[in-house]
Amino acid sequence: MKKLGIGVVGTGFIAEKISKSIEKSTTSALTAVSSRRLENAEAFVSGFSAAVAVEGVDALVARSDVDAVYIAVPTMAKEDIALIAINAGKHVLVEKPFWDAASVTRIAEAARDAGCIFMDATHFVHHPRTRDIQNASPERIGTPKSLHTAFYFPNADRSNIRFDPKQEPTGAIGDMAWYSMRAVVEFLDPKGAVSTIAAAAERDTETGAIIRVSGLIGFDSGETTTFDTGYTAGTIIMDLSLLGTTGMITLDDFVLDWANSIGFDNPECETGYVYRTDMAMRSDFEFVKTPSDLAQDVLMIDNFANLVASGDRESQAHYIKNACRTQQLLDAISLALPAV
Repeated sequence: MKKLGIGVVGTGFIAEKISKSIEKSTTSALTAVSSRRLENAEAFVSGFSAAVAVEGVDALVARSDVDAVYIAVPTMAKEDIALIAINAGKHVLVEKPFWDAASVTRIAEAARDAGCIFMDATHFVHHPRTRDIQNASPERIGTPKSLHTAFYFPNADRSNIRFDPKQEPTGAIGDMAWYSMRAVVEFLDPKGAVSTIAAAAERDTETGAIIRVSGLIGFDSGETTTFDTGYTAGTIIMDLSLLGTTGMITLDDFVLDWANSIGFDNPECETGYVYRTDMAMRSDFEFVKTPSDLAQDVLMIDNFANLVASGDRESQAHYIKNACRTQQLLDAISLALPAV
């Protein structure tokens, strides 16, 4: 299969990480990187073997060696750039979060009309562990009833874009709670609409950016989720507890697995989840291994490329639906906060 040529828009931290993932992929190739300032793109590509630097999005999408575009720019610019790429006939892989759920829908509809693929760049959904938990849940935990997640990454750098409400208006909600809400979609999979929501946020005293958000969401089909996310805990936390009618599944690395991800490289750490049921004591807890030969970010690139190659509309609809459901929950959290 011919490798998918991917151009990258953006030269920040996550753009660099995913560009390395593209280079590790056997299905894709990093062909070009664009920035508003050519010197930034040139500095970026100096660390990669074959990519060229270009100035601006228009120059990137005009290239014949760019089949798809990975978009890693501030939230305020994502939709505009995605639509430029789609209108040029390019497939798009877009970093989270989005401006709102309506923005996701507009991108998805534009991609559909142009015959292009659109996928959001959430890594953990591509790890085989996610599918294993989904498949094992009915037998192991029965009917999922509640989900608790906690995701913290220490960050007190006010020069970071996450502290700029003009570019990232929802701060830690879009950045961190996205993963908690995606876990709701992937693992709890509530069948009903939101019926109850309560949320509280902490804002940075200088910038006004949301740096922590916690809350509870109830669904009219009976499921509930609690979440606690942000930058203020002083340590990385990636805990997930999925409770069902017959058992419980827990993870301490649900966003970036300890063994092999863009954040960690600890091959001695086995990837999996802890299962407990009945009156099990700690000595009775079962660790279920879910190994993967490839990192979840590389698997995401491969799955994106394979989706482009196959044109599988059912899988495309699945990714779009879950991205939209995730963003809808983020929108609900933002609306539940007091006006500033």
